[in-house]
Amino acid sequence: MLCATLPPQAGPADRPRSYDAAQQLVDSAVPTVADFAAVEVSDATVSEQAAISGLPVTGLAFRRGAFRAARGAAIPRAYEVGEVSSLPARTPYHAPLTDLRPHLVMNLRPQTGWLTRDPVRAPLLRITGTHSLLVMPLDVGGVVLGIAAFYRTTGSPAFSRADLVLAGTLARKAARLLDGARRRLVQNAAGRILQEALLAPQGPRVSAIEDPRGHLPSSAAPGAWVDVIPLPSARVALVTGTVRGQGLSAATAMSQLKAAVRALVLLDMSPGEVISRLHRPAATPVGNEADRCLIVVYDPVACRCTVACGGCTSAAPAPGVADGDGPAPGGPEVTECDVPPGSVLVLSCGTDGTHAGAQEAGQVTGLRVLPAADAAAADPATVLDGVLRTAAPGTDPVLLAARTRCLDSDDVATREVANDPAAVADARDWADRLLTEWKLPELAFTTTLVVSELVTNAIRYSTGPIRLRLIRDRVLVCEVSDSCSAAPHPRHASPSDQDGRGLAIVAQLTDAQGTRYTATGKTVWAEQLIIPPVAA
Repeated sequence: MLCATLPPQAGPADRPRSYDAAQQLVDSAVPTVADFAAVEVSDATVSEQAAISGLPVTGLAFRRGAFRAARGAAIPRAYEVGEVSSLPARTPYHAPLTDLRPHLVMNLRPQTGWLTRDPVRAPLLRITGTHSLLVMPLDVGGVVLGIAAFYRTTGSPAFSRADLVLAGTLARKAARLLDGARRRLVQNAAGRILQEALLAPQGPRVSAIEDPRGHLPSSAAPGAWVDVIPLPSARVALVTGTVRGQGLSAATAMSQLKAAVRALVLLDMSPGEVISRLHRPAATPVGNEADRCLIVVYDPVACRCTVACGGCTSAAPAPGVADGDGPAPGGPEVTECDVPPGSVLVLSCGTDGTHAGAQEAGQVTGLRVLPAADAAAADPATVLDGVLRTAAPGTDPVLLAARTRCLDSDDVATREVANDPAAVADARDWADRLLTEWKLPELAFTTTLVVSELVTNAIRYSTGPIRLRLIRDRVLVCEVSDSCSAAPHPRHASPSDQDGRGLAIVAQLTDAQGTRYTATGKTVWAEQLIIPPVAA
């Protein structure tokens, strides 16, 4: 099962953009408009959950967004930035939420009745000598996203209606910034929802790896993904990737690129070819080029990985393979490495804003291999936790970890076949004996027929050596490799044709078939399901 840690809501360390908008407002207002000023912002501009809750903004909590006093003024604060602030009913702080109008108190007297309904602010107003108050709604389209309160103390004139013009200009600008922060939260939340739907925790069962675990950035990165893709011949592809952008558009682009990677990988293209195709302008949606994509294909028969990385430009190193002693220097775009059984593979893929920091910290974007001796006491989840703890400050990469396993030698059998029609019968007999040893007699008839057809085609269309391989895994795999790079194409033979039906017969008898290309030619494969015996 692939368990990906999905991005959480923004935490206390992530300063909301609405606080920056509030700070800009008070910085502009003090001392030009007021002796001190405070801004309260709605939770809809701070929290993704509140932004998409569907509740009226007036029903959400308000928080202190910013505070500023004139230089040298010792003004106590009613609330700290980020703290929930009270806006009591029937006070100038609450009224703008409903009537969307500024509220001006030209002469604030200590005995003013509404002060008793605000026990937090009232004593502070008396201590500071505040005698005039102006509260402005920060609203867009009839929705109040915050309020701004301006205060004048002893020695300053009272607010007049002329001050409303300048305060109103500042309030409108701040309201637009708050609305932008709210819209960004809504988009990010929608992107997270789509990302979560696309990255279902239930992954495929494969024999090549155990307990795959993923980590997605805790920052707003709905364009990040991890994937585990089963491949023929017991292999598996592990993918991590990111696309540029934020919110729903990034999540949509991620879904398109994730589907494109899956489609190309399932065509049995090599990782390097997949990466090159992804970076062709016609291969991906316009404007949605992958920022970073790492593909690792692991073969549990050879215990070997093929690694390719896209987007590894000057901002990020090329994929590297490391052992337990530390990362190796970046290699070419496509690399290969042997992987001891029981090792933990850790794929790391940087995200926007972390490239420079990761590079300065000496991190390698690519594959890291923890040998079995180092990984024996740690499961992939624990390994990921360790990687995150030691990550450079300000970096939060996309991670995928899984423990590898190799198929037993008893589950793989290979035979060299002479390029001679007389060798077909020997290959067929060899396969029949092997299936008897493997206690799969029910598959013997079909398998020998498949072997006969595939070996005959290889002899007919190639001139070099031929290799026959059978793999017993969750399925029974029959492979025939030859030196001819031409792809076999099934054709519809007419009733009078003496041949041309081999591939059609194989397709009818097996559950999956395909061809993959190698450096020396091609491999044609076919799979049959192994149905376990029913217990008596």
